[in-house]
Amino acid sequence: MVPLAASAVTAPTVGLRQNAVSLWGDFVVSIANVAPSSSVAYTLALLVAFAGHVSPLAVLVTGIAMFLCAMGYASLNRWRAHAGAPYVWVSEAISPTVGAGTGFLNIFVSTFANVGNITLAGAYLLFVLFPTRTFSSPVTWVVAAAVMGLLVWLSIRGIRPSVYVQTGLIVVEYSAMISFVVLALIHESSGAGGATLPSLSDFTISHAVAGVGGFKGLAEAAVPCGFLYLGWEATAVLGEESTQRNVNPGRAMLLGTGFLTVWYTFLIVVFEGVSSQTQVLAHGADVLAYAGPLLVPGFFGRALPLAVLIAVIGTCQIQMLEPSRILFAFARDRIIPRVFGFINRAHYTPWAGLLILAAIPPILLIPYLASTSANHAIGDIISADGMFGLFMYFVIAVSSVWFYRAYLRRSIVTFLALGILPLLGGLFMGVIFFYGLTTQAAVVAWVSVVGVALAFGIGALVVWRAAPTGPFFTEIEERRREDRMAASDAGTDLTEENS
Repeated sequence: MVPLAASAVTAPTVGLRQNAVSLWGDFVVSIANVAPSSSVAYTLALLVAFAGHVSPLAVLVTGIAMFLCAMGYASLNRWRAHAGAPYVWVSEAISPTVGAGTGFLNIFVSTFANVGNITLAGAYLLFVLFPTRTFSSPVTWVVAAAVMGLLVWLSIRGIRPSVYVQTGLIVVEYSAMISFVVLALIHESSGAGGATLPSLSDFTISHAVAGVGGFKGLAEAAVPCGFLYLGWEATAVLGEESTQRNVNPGRAMLLGTGFLTVWYTFLIVVFEGVSSQTQVLAHGADVLAYAGPLLVPGFFGRALPLAVLIAVIGTCQIQMLEPSRILFAFARDRIIPRVFGFINRAHYTPWAGLLILAAIPPILLIPYLASTSANHAIGDIISADGMFGLFMYFVIAVSSVWFYRAYLRRSIVTFLALGILPLLGGLFMGVIFFYGLTTQAAVVAWVSVVGVALAFGIGALVVWRAAPTGPFFTEIEERRREDRMAASDAGTDLTEENS
């Protein structure tokens, strides 16, 4: 059995810049990739539609489950810090085929989420700059592509400058959000336009009213809550670039999910009452753009949609960084073509993978803007992306428990921290995923199933092609052979003692 100590397996050091990201940097990456402002804008109306006034309870429960999943991630990071963390961890715990599939699923999650981000980046930027004008699709595409081009240039320049920029974006975003939270509470205290102040009743389950709320509504709201938190795991792939590589990424994920649980619950409980439920539902994904001028008419009302724009831009970059590291690790382990492993010699970043990942969203944005049918098709993929993430969290959290199964009897703390709690988090994500297949639109459910199957199908294919000569697979098999021999020797010794 692989040991608990991180020193047992030395992570590869070739390519990426070592000791470039501190604990603070890892934490910034974790919360920046979730982009609270834009995520709230996406999901607030949907949560209210499902759960009514108890939406904050759904957010709180899902956040706690995400924290439990992060415990599994952190425990695996203590064993091995690796740029290809998802596939390395699951390959060791379960099998290389499942591990590779999980790695490709992680790539899908980030890349398809970025397609959703880029559809908003250009439109929100134009709205913030010119709120009274309407722009054609080509103009929107050019602006969105320019944003992506700037972000990929920054990403290639290095992880340190990327973290510095992300820190600046977070300061601006959170300053704007905190200011509007205060304004929202003042507005809600007046009761104007159906506005209501937060209440403890927002965290109690009541009977459904007009088909909204109750246990059923709470369960249905948990599915979009999965999308709300999607992305906190990004720092897992920065292990090779982090200081205290086997500790800081795990701590950052725990800090990130803990902070986001509190912050999201607070934002939802405040902004769901900024107007009547009818108005909140009517504005859908534009609810924060509606709330900004409502709270501060005129120029400064644009600060709230500006916060959403900054969040979208920030997460666009991180959702290139995360899969670029996984692709780099795949290539370094000779599992996929080596072009994905090309490193910029000046900045120690996987430039080829970053360029490929940056090109995909603008390319898919062309049919999205040009055709209604393509718009719906790509929209279904984006809608299913949260489901991909739920399945990924389920696999990795459960894998962490299986990985440490031999150590669970050491103490009650170990049993809880490495076993029961991550298992509960993982199973919660699995239940939400399968429940979501019954509540989502049929096409979204099918896309979710096909996407997960495609990721693991690609994983099985690359393992089949690479396994005969891949050192990554032979190392795993060698460790398992040693484990079997050690177990056999222990069994022989026990038999001799008994006789």
